[in-house]
Amino acid sequence: MLRRWFFEICLCAAFAFAFKGFAGEYYCTNGEVIKGDPISFKEEGVVFKKDSGGYTDTIQWPSFTQETLKVLAESKDPYAQYYAEPFIEIPLEDLKAKTVKPPPRIVVAEVDRVASYHPAPGFLSAWLTPAGLLILVSLYAGNLVAGYSIARFRRKQPALVCGISAILPVVGPAIFMVQPEQAPAPVEVFEEELTDQPEAKELVASTGASALTKTMTRAATVKDSAAAGYEPAIYKKGDITFNRRFFETKFPTFFRPVLGQKEKTVMFVINEGGKFHEGIRFSRVTTGEIYLVPMAGVGEISISIAAIDSVEVKPR
Repeated sequence: MLRRWFFEICLCAAFAFAFKGFAGEYYCTNGEVIKGDPISFKEEGVVFKKDSGGYTDTIQWPSFTQETLKVLAESKDPYAQYYAEPFIEIPLEDLKAKTVKPPPRIVVAEVDRVASYHPAPGFLSAWLTPAGLLILVSLYAGNLVAGYSIARFRRKQPALVCGISAILPVVGPAIFMVQPEQAPAPVEVFEEELTDQPEAKELVASTGASALTKTMTRAATVKDSAAAGYEPAIYKKGDITFNRRFFETKFPTFFRPVLGQKEKTVMFVINEGGKFHEGIRFSRVTTGEIYLVPMAGVGEISISIAAIDSVEVKPR
């Protein structure tokens, strides 16, 4: 029985010694002595469990003496060693004994530098930029459009004028612009030629020679009027076939923007299905429409050629 009690007492003493850990005396710089076991190691300090019972407040690391810090740093707790070592002072002799490696020397080597090249800007290099090429393309397209407009205005072939304008920009349109307007050549109609055509034979057979005679008389009147002005005349649908060729042949000088002295003495009255239009000249003509400039000289009136009943030329 005594042996059993003795064994239990020795076992308790061994457990007490094992769990005592860091139990001992720890000295502070202010002369305070802490008796107990450290139970918590933090960055702020250490908390001890007193032998007399209870716990201490957190004791900061700088408050311990160097001997106490070394004792705590030599403990098996990794946190105690980690937090205590920064506060342990190393003697100057130990610092001198340590071999301090000099920092590596940084050698700045010379590098090959490419010399910057800034050529003086020239006239040709400015046009080879994207903006310059865009301007050139725009000018070239405008040159072709100008050539087409000049061809319509001067009564030239648009394909010819645009082709020359494409080869000779600016110069080509200028050449055609200074040329006089090309008026359509008048067509001379002879009685023998008219009578040889089937339509003319039918016209003579149905209406006699009077309609043919009127046509020839009016053509001669317009031809002779070049020297003595234009005489009044009326062209009716039954006697005349109204088409583009009729207006270009009978009134070629009335398509000019500026009328001559003889053309300014007459005016046109066109009957379009009972609706009368008065004007001084023609602006243009197509296959199906004739455009008449009104008396005011501003704008144009579109008239269907198929709906024209009569064309009257009379003095103003």
